[in-house]
Amino acid sequence: MVTGVGGGPYVEFPYDPPGWTEGRRDFFLSQPLSIDSAGFLAVPEEPGLGAAIDEAAVTRWSPR
Repeated sequence: MVTGVGGGPYVEFPYDPPGWTEGRRDFFLSQPLSIDSAGFLAVPEEPGLGAAIDEAAVTRWSPR
């Protein structure tokens, strides 16, 4: 049996083109999330969140 994040079968994320683009949704990630043509998220292989935070983007877009 395959399970999703946290042992559950589903994970929700914003994906509603054209309003939600990769750049808008994933601006703080070093690599955008990979979503296939059926709208499924490819779960990253990395440990933890499975995504690396782009610290420069976070700094650039943080309120000053």
